[in-house]
Amino acid sequence: MGEHFLKIFWKVAVTFVVICPALSQSYIKYKDPTGNFSTLVYDSESENIFIGGLNKVYRLDAGDLRLIVQGDIGPKLDNPECQTPPPAECAFERTFRNNSNKLLLQFGDKIISCGTVNRGTCEFLYSSNLTIIGQLVSPPVINTDGNSVAMITQNSGDEPNLYIGTPAAIDPDLPPFTTRSLVDFEVQKSMLQKSQKKASDSHIRQGFKMDFIHGFNSNNVNYYVVVYDENYSQTIPNYQTYIAHTCESDQTYKVSYIELPLVCNHKGQKYMLAQSAYLANRVPSEPNTSSLILVVTFGMSENGASSIPERKSAVCVYSLSDKIEYSFLNAYKECSQGNTTFKTVQWAGSNQHPCVSNQLWEKILVDEQVPYCHYLEQIPDLGGDAPIVADAIYQENDTLFTSVTFQYVDEVQESVIFLGDDKGDLVKLRLNSLTSAQKYETKTIDAGSTVIRNGLMLSKDNDSIYVTTKQQITKVPVEECEQYTTCSECLGVGGGVGDPYCGWCTLMNRCTRKNDNECTGAYKDGENRWLNNFDQCISITDIEPANLPSDMQIELTLTVRSLPSGTPQSYFCVFEDIKTMPVLAIDNTKESPTLTCETPPEVEIVKPDGFRKVNLSILSNETNMEFVSSEFVFYDCSAFQDCTNCVSSNFACDWCIYENECTGNSLKCKLQGVVGGKGLYREYTLNAQTNATKFGPDKCPRLKKRDTEILLSVDTKRPIEVVAQNLPMLETGQEGYECVIGEEVVRAEVMVNNTIRCEPKQYSYSDQEQEKPIVLKVRWNGNFMIDNPDKVTVTLYKCDVNRTTCGKCLLADSKYECGWCNQVMCRYKDHCQNGAPFLNGNVVCPNPKIISFSPLKGPIEGGTQLIIKGENLGLAFNDTESIMVDNVNCVTEEEGYIPSEQLQCTLSSTPTRLSSWVKVKISKESTTYSATSEEKYSFVIPEVTKIEPTLGPMSGGTDVILEGDNLDAGTSVNVTIADQPCLDIQRKEDGTIHCVTSPVITNVTIGDVVLMIDNGKDDSNVMFYYKTDPTITKILPGHAIASGGTRVQVKGLNLHVAKKKILTMTIDSQEFRGECFNASSLGVSMTCKAPNISAKFMPLEEANYMSIPEYGFILDGVTKYQSLDGEYPPFEYFVDPEYFDLEDNEYNKNEDENLIIPGRNLNLASQKEDVQVKIGKGVCEVKDIGLLHLTCKPPEDQPKSLDGSDGAAEVIVYHGNLNFSVGLLKYYKWPLPLPLEQMIAIAAILIIVILIIVGFCIYRCKAGRSEQKITQFRQQLDQLEMKVAQECKEAFAELQIEIELPTNEEYENQGIPYREFRSCILRVLFPDQPDHPILRDLPENGVRSEKVDMGLQQFGSLINNKTFLLLFIRTLESQSSFTIKDKSNVASLLIVVLQSKMDYATDILKVLLADLIEKGVDQDRARLLMRRNESVAEKFVSNWLSFLLHSYLQESAAAPLYRLFRAIKIHVERGPVDAVTADARYSLNEGKLIREILEYETLNIYAIGLDPAKDPVEVKVLSIDTIMQAKEKIMDALYKNVPYSQRPSPDTVELEWKNTSGRLTLQDENDYTKGDGEWKRLNTLSVYEIRNGASITLINKQGCNSTLTHPRYMNSHVTSSPSRSMSPMLGQGDSENSVKVCHLVKHGDNDNQEGDRGNRMVSEIFLTRLLYTKGALQKFVDELFATILNVRREAANVPLPIKYLFDYFDDQAKENGITNPEVVHAWKSNSLPLRFWVNLIKNPDVIFDIHKSDAVDACLSIIGQTLMDSCSVSEHQLTKESPSSKLLYAKDIPNYKKLVAEYYTEIQRRPAVSDQEMNRVLGDHSTKHKYDFHEQTALNELYYTYVRKYREIILSGLESDEFAQKNKLSFKFEQVEHLMNETNV
Repeated sequence: MGEHFLKIFWKVAVTFVVICPALSQSYIKYKDPTGNFSTLVYDSESENIFIGGLNKVYRLDAGDLRLIVQGDIGPKLDNPECQTPPPAECAFERTFRNNSNKLLLQFGDKIISCGTVNRGTCEFLYSSNLTIIGQLVSPPVINTDGNSVAMITQNSGDEPNLYIGTPAAIDPDLPPFTTRSLVDFEVQKSMLQKSQKKASDSHIRQGFKMDFIHGFNSNNVNYYVVVYDENYSQTIPNYQTYIAHTCESDQTYKVSYIELPLVCNHKGQKYMLAQSAYLANRVPSEPNTSSLILVVTFGMSENGASSIPERKSAVCVYSLSDKIEYSFLNAYKECSQGNTTFKTVQWAGSNQHPCVSNQLWEKILVDEQVPYCHYLEQIPDLGGDAPIVADAIYQENDTLFTSVTFQYVDEVQESVIFLGDDKGDLVKLRLNSLTSAQKYETKTIDAGSTVIRNGLMLSKDNDSIYVTTKQQITKVPVEECEQYTTCSECLGVGGGVGDPYCGWCTLMNRCTRKNDNECTGAYKDGENRWLNNFDQCISITDIEPANLPSDMQIELTLTVRSLPSGTPQSYFCVFEDIKTMPVLAIDNTKESPTLTCETPPEVEIVKPDGFRKVNLSILSNETNMEFVSSEFVFYDCSAFQDCTNCVSSNFACDWCIYENECTGNSLKCKLQGVVGGKGLYREYTLNAQTNATKFGPDKCPRLKKRDTEILLSVDTKRPIEVVAQNLPMLETGQEGYECVIGEEVVRAEVMVNNTIRCEPKQYSYSDQEQEKPIVLKVRWNGNFMIDNPDKVTVTLYKCDVNRTTCGKCLLADSKYECGWCNQVMCRYKDHCQNGAPFLNGNVVCPNPKIISFSPLKGPIEGGTQLIIKGENLGLAFNDTESIMVDNVNCVTEEEGYIPSEQLQCTLSSTPTRLSSWVKVKISKESTTYSATSEEKYSFVIPEVTKIEPTLGPMSGGTDVILEGDNLDAGTSVNVTIADQPCLDIQRKEDGTIHCVTSPVITNVTIGDVVLMIDNGKDDSNVMFYYKTDPTITKILPGHAIASGGTRVQVKGLNLHVAKKKILTMTIDSQEFRGECFNASSLGVSMTCKAPNISAKFMPLEEANYMSIPEYGFILDGVTKYQSLDGEYPPFEYFVDPEYFDLEDNEYNKNEDENLIIPGRNLNLASQKEDVQVKIGKGVCEVKDIGLLHLTCKPPEDQPKSLDGSDGAAEVIVYHGNLNFSVGLLKYYKWPLPLPLEQMIAIAAILIIVILIIVGFCIYRCKAGRSEQKITQFRQQLDQLEMKVAQECKEAFAELQIEIELPTNEEYENQGIPYREFRSCILRVLFPDQPDHPILRDLPENGVRSEKVDMGLQQFGSLINNKTFLLLFIRTLESQSSFTIKDKSNVASLLIVVLQSKMDYATDILKVLLADLIEKGVDQDRARLLMRRNESVAEKFVSNWLSFLLHSYLQESAAAPLYRLFRAIKIHVERGPVDAVTADARYSLNEGKLIREILEYETLNIYAIGLDPAKDPVEVKVLSIDTIMQAKEKIMDALYKNVPYSQRPSPDTVELEWKNTSGRLTLQDENDYTKGDGEWKRLNTLSVYEIRNGASITLINKQGCNSTLTHPRYMNSHVTSSPSRSMSPMLGQGDSENSVKVCHLVKHGDNDNQEGDRGNRMVSEIFLTRLLYTKGALQKFVDELFATILNVRREAANVPLPIKYLFDYFDDQAKENGITNPEVVHAWKSNSLPLRFWVNLIKNPDVIFDIHKSDAVDACLSIIGQTLMDSCSVSEHQLTKESPSSKLLYAKDIPNYKKLVAEYYTEIQRRPAVSDQEMNRVLGDHSTKHKYDFHEQTALNELYYTYVRKYREIILSGLESDEFAQKNKLSFKFEQVEHLMNETNV
C-alpha cells in the first residue's frame, strides 16, 4: 500500500518537474548590443574565444568571458563594382561600408578574418591584440552573399592548406571549392589560389544559391554539408541538402569529388534543409559500427520549394563510415555497373559524364573499402538522386534548431546532444541509440534571439558549453545537478528521461555527477551509492506497523528501496528531534532490503491533536547525514477531549461515554457505553482492543443540527430547547444535565424525543453590538460534555443598539420582534411597558425630520438632483408622498433612496428666482406625516462674467478659469467654448469652474463660452480667443548645469498664447521639468529655468558634460515641440559649479572694490545673470563670472546678518538651483587708539610682576619642610640603585638571548581552528550577541502566522526596491534618536536580508557611499570618511568586506594572523601575568606592563587529562601562576588541537595534586589564601609548594567551591566569565567593608602615590621589556603586514572586491573634484585596513575558535594601532616625550607606510574590474551563502525595532518622494503595516 502511494507521489513530482519552467539562472555572459555576432573560434591552448561580428572581432577569456581585446575590421572604403581593395584605384567612388565577418579561423598566433567588403577578401590579425598584419589584394576568397566554410589541414612535413567552401558566384575567379596556401605570414602575402573547382559558366546564373552549412576533415578527406536548389535552372525550385567529399590527395578536384542528397525522415515527412551539423566521436560505438557520427539538424520545406525553412525541426545522426562513406563507395560501384541513378554533378557543367557499364571499372572497385578516395578520371564529379537517408532521432514543432554540438559523458558512458534554436533556448537530448533520443531539458539563454549557426561550443574541460546569439555569448554549465534537491527531481528530469550527467548520491542525499569527489563510492557498482535510474530512487516504501500509540515501544520494520550496502552499525533511525535509535538488523534477502529499529520509549503528543506525525529518517554513520525519510504517526487517544473527534480520528480509538474518555483499550469501559472509531489505520495498529458495539461519530451523544437559530433578547427570561441524540442514561450517583451559555450555567432536563430543555434565565452582555452568538454547551455528571459538532448557537441580541430612531428600529429583521416603544426607544416587544405605544412592522414612523439637503441652490430651469438626508423618512420608497420647494415639485427617484435616512429627487422648473423651504410628506394608508427643512433652497440664474486667460492656442490644452455668479449651483455642469467641449471640468471651493480647452479647426479664432448647469443654460457674452499655435525658432543657450535653475532664453512667435509653458528633459524615460516665464507681450521670447537632472547626470568619460537629445516644451496642447529630438542640436548639461570658502573674511571697501569668490567650473554653462550673491540681508552685485572666480560689488555699508545682528554676515552664492555658503564677511574697522603690540607688551609686564611675587611667597613656605625629607630620600636611593642594576642586567640578558617561538611547521601540524563562515560573520555583524535571532527561524507559536509571513515577504519586497531602501536608510539617519548603535544594527540586519542578493547590496552600498562622500565634501570633512561608524554606509562597508573577503582571509592572511596570536600568547605567558589586572611582564602595551621585580621560577609539571588512560603531558607553568592560570595552561596543552568552544570549560574542571599527604584539590581561594588588611591574595602554585616534576590531574568539578563562584570573590572586581576568568570588573564602587582580591600587585599599585614612592623604582626602567617583546614578535608582525599588503605583488592576492571598492573611491574623487591624493588614500585606509584588518588583528577570535586573554588583547591593540598609523599619510613628529606605544614601532612605520603606498598603487594599476566580473563574484557568493542566516528573522527585527518606531516619518517621506509615488510605495508600506499589525506578534 505504501509503495503504491509512493509511486503516485513520484508521478506527481515528476510531472511537476516537467511542467514547471526552468528557473532563470544567472550565467556568465558577454554582450554587445551592436555586435551582430556571426562566427566563433575557440583556442583551447590559450583558453580564449574569438568572435566575429559587425565591424569587430572580439577576444574573450574563456573562463569568465571577460573582454581581453577588441579589433576593428570595419567600416571600410569599398564599392562592390571595384575589383580590388584599396589602395588600388577604382573608377567607382568608394564609401565606407560595414564589414560583417563571414569566416573566422585561427592559424598559429594569427586570426584569418573574411568579411563582406572588398568582394570577400580576407585579412590577417594578430591573435594577441587583433591588429591587422596583412590584407589579401586578390583574388576574392569568399562569396559575400551566403555562408562559407573553411578548414586548415597540415600533414606531416607538408605545408598547411586552407580549404574553402563558398557559394558559387558569377565571378569566375570565385569557385565554390578552393585550396589556398598558408605560407610565410610574417610578411604581407596573398592567399594564392592553389587549386579549385569552378561552377560551369554556361550553367551558372544570378539566381543560383549555395548555402554551406558545415565543413570538416577526417582521414585526409574533406567533407562539406551544403544546401542548394537542384532545379536552379528550372521554374519550380527544389532545395536539398547534399554532403560532398574531396580527398586532400586530389589536388585538381577532378576525380574525388562526390556529392549525394542527405535526407532526414520523420513519420513520412522529409526534412531536407540542413541548418547545422557537427562531427562527433561516439565512444563506445555500437557493435560493428564506426565511432564517428555526423549529427545534423534539419528544417522543413514542403517539397523543397523554399530555402527558408518552416519552424519545424528534426535531428538525424549518420555514421560517417557505415552510412555516408559506404553510400559514396556504393555510388561509384553502381555507376560502374551502368546505374543511371547516379550521374555527374549538374552544376559542374561541361565535364559531365553519364554512368555506363564498364567491367574494368567494376573489377577495380569491387574490393575497395571505406573511406575511399576515387582516382578514376572516367567517373569524375559524381552525384545523383540516391539520397543518404536516416530516420530522425528527435523532432519538434514550433522551433528551428540552428546549432548543434555533441558530448560523450565518459563516467556514465552516455551521449548528449546540445541544440540551439531560434528562440534563444538551449535544448538537451539524451542519445539512446543512433535512431532514438529524448529531450530532458530546455533552458532559455537569450530569450527572443537566435543561436547562430554552429554557435554552440564546449569548453576545454567539457564542463561548460558556450551559447552564442547575435548579441551575446553565454557560458552555461553542461549540468546543474545541485539545483535538484530530491531524488525524484534529480532522476526525473524531462518527464523521467533523466539528465545523463546527474545521479542521486544516496548517502550524501544530494544530486551529483558520478565521481568520488562529489559522491564517495560512486563507482562501487551494486552498492547503490550512486543512482541514475528514476525507478531506482531510494525511498522507504513500507513501515510496519504504520502507526503506534505514543506510550508503546516496539520494533519497526522499514522496507527501503535502493538501500546502500552496509551493516546495521552503518545506520540509525532518527525520529525527528525525539530520539535517534540504532538499527538492530538488516535483511538483504528481499528485493527491497528491510531494516529493524526500536521506536522511542515515549513520545509527547500535543493536545488536542491527538497524534503527531514525525519524520522518520535513516542516518548514515559514514556521512552523518539523514538520506531517506518517511512519515510515521504516533497517536494518543487520551488527547481527544470529545467523542466526535475521538471516533473520527484515523486511529484505533474508542470513546467511553460513562468514563468520558478516549482510549485505545475500551475493554475496561462499560460495554453499553462504548462508541468505536473507524480509523484508516486501525487495521495496522498493534494490540487494538475494543469493546465497541457501535461505530462512528453519529453514535456519539451530541446535539442535533437546528434548522432555525435560537434567538433570545437580553434580559428576557425564557427556556431554551435543543434536540439531542444518543443521550446516555444517567446512573445512580451521577449528576444531571446542565446548559452552559457563556459563563452562565443553568439546570436542564431531558424531555421526550431527546429534547433538552434549559431552565429559563435572563442573559445579558456588555458589548455594544446588536447581537452576540454564543455556542451552547450541554454537560452532565458535572463536567461530561455532550458533543456539539454543528456548533448549535444561542444568539443574544439588543434591539436598541444602533437603532436610535423609529425608522432604524422598524427596519430590524422581524425575527427579533423589535419595535418603537413609547415613541422613545427601540425595545423587544415584551420589554415595552403595558399600555405604551409600540410600533412594529411596515408602518410609518411619526416625526420625520430633514437634517440636511444638497445642493442649496440650482438653476430656475430645474433639473437639479436634490439629496435629502434625515430621520424617519419612510420604510419603503413608496412611503414618500411628495417633495416640494414652495410650489415646485421634486420628482422622487428610487436610485438614491435609503430607507428612513435619505431621499433623492429631481426639481422641476420655475419661471422666476425664488427661495423656500424643502417640504417632505411621508404617508402610508391613512397615516401622513410631514417634515420641513431648516434651511431654504434657492432657484438662481448662474452667469459667467469672466474667463481667464482669454486666449489660448488652437491646439487647445489651455487651463481656463470661469468666474461669475452662482457657478456653484446645481449638480451637473457642462462647458463649451466655440462649440467644443471644455474638458476635465472641476468646481472649486471659491466658486470658480476650471476646465481645459479642446483643439479647434484652423479657421476658428473666437468662440462663445456657454455654461450648462443642470437644465439651465447661460449664453454669456464672454468670449475666448484662439490664436495660432506658438512656434519656436531658437533656444539660447543650449546648455545648463546639472542641478538646473540657470536661464534658457527661447525665441519664437506667439509664445505668450500658451498658459502652461514648461521645458522638459527626458533621460531613460524619466522626465525632468523646468518652468518657463516672462513671455513677452508679443510672444517673441520667454525665459525658462533649466530642469534639475542631477539624479541622472552621467558625464561622458574624460569629459565634464553629457548630451541630451530628447528634450522639448509643453505649451498647453501643442504637441509639435514636445520632442525636439533631431530638429535641434542636443541640449548639453555640464558639471555643477563649486564655490570655495572666502580667502579673506574681512572686506576693506577703501582698498578692495570688489569681492572675489573662488570656485571651479563656474562659467561652463552659466552667465552672470544666473548667479546672485547675498551678504546677510544685502546683495553683492555680480560683475563678472569666470571659470575659477566670481566677482561682485558688496554694498557700501556692512549689511546686517540674516538674524538682524550687526556682526559678520554670511555670504551665500545662489547659482541656478544651487546655493553655497562661502563664509562670513566682516567690513574692516579702524584700529585701536594704541597699537596692538604696545598693549600686549604692557599686559605681559604686569603678569610677570604678579608671578614673581607669588613664587617668592611659596618658596619661603616650603623651604623649612624640605630639609626633613632629605635624609629619608638618601636611604631609599641606595635600595633603588640596587634594584635598577638588577633590572638592567636582566633586561640586557633578555635582549641578547634569541627567543624561541614555534615555527610555521609546528602551527601547521597543530592546525588552525577556523570558525565556520556563519559563526565568523555573526561576530562581525553582532559582536555582543553570539546567539542572535538571525540564527533561527521565527518561532512557530504566536509568531509565524500566515499574515506575519505575508507581511514580512512584502516588507522584503520593499527592501528590494531601491527607492524605498535608500529613503528608509536616509530617513532613519536623519533622526536624532537614531544612535550609532542603531546605525550599526540596521547595516548588519540589511546585509543579512540581502545576503542572497549581494549584487543589489553592492549597488545600495555605492549609492550610500556616494551620498556620504558628497556630504563630506560639502562639509569639508571628506578626509574623515569611514573614520568612525557615524553612518549606515560605514558599517555596511565593514559587513560587505567581511562577507566577500572571508574565503580570501582563510586562504591568505588568516595563517600569519593566527601565528602572530599564538606567538603573543606564548611569549606573554612565559612571564608572570597578573590574574586580576591582566598586567604582564612581557607586553607591547606600556599600560599593561608589570613594573616590579617579581621572584618566580619556571616549573615543568606533568598534566593528566580527564581520560586517565592517556599519557601525561609535560606543561610549563610559573610558580606564581594562580590555580586558574595553571589550569588554563594545562588545558591548552591537553587540548592543543581542539577548538576552544569544544573544550571543557575551565569552570567545570578542577586541578588535583597528589602529594605525600594524599590528594589535594587546588583552588584560587581557600584556607591557604593569605590576607593583607582589606586585600586577599589569590593562591598560587608556590602557596601549595608544588615543585618541578609534580603530577597534576584534571578532574570534573565536585562542588561550587571555586573562587569564581564564591560570594566574596564575586564582589572583588573580578568577572566570572570563562573567557576573562580573572579580569577586573568595571567600576570600583564596592563598600568599605568588602574584601579586595589581588594577585601579583594590588590594584592601583602602579599609581605614583606620594607615600609609596620611596619603595618604588622609576617605572620607566621596565620599558626595555617592551623592546624585548617587540623583538620576539617582529617577524610575525612583518609576515602579517606583508601578507595583508601583498608584498609579493601577486594578482591573486588582490581580491576583486578590494579592487572594485578602491576603483569606486577613485571614481568618486573624480566626480567630486577631489584632486588631493591624500583624501582618497584616507578613504581606502579607513575602509580596508581600519574597518577590516585592524578589527581582525584586535579580535582574532572573530575568525578563530580561540580564547583571547586581556594581556594578549593589550598587545594586539598596539599592533592594530601600528597598522593604522602605517596607513596614515600624516607625518607625526615624535619626541622623547611621545607615548611609548608610538615610539615602539617608530622606525618600522615608515617602511610599512611605503608598503601601503605601493600596495594602493599596485591595485590602481591593475585592470579595472567590470561590473560583469564583480556580479559573477557577488552571484557566486550569494548562491553559496544565501541560507546562512534567516532573512525572515532579520526582516522581523528591522520592522519591529525601527519601522514601527519611525513609521510616521518613513510614511511621510514615501508620500513626498516622486519615485515612491510612482511606484505606490506608501500604499505598499501601509499594506505591510496592515498585515503586521493584525497579528499578536
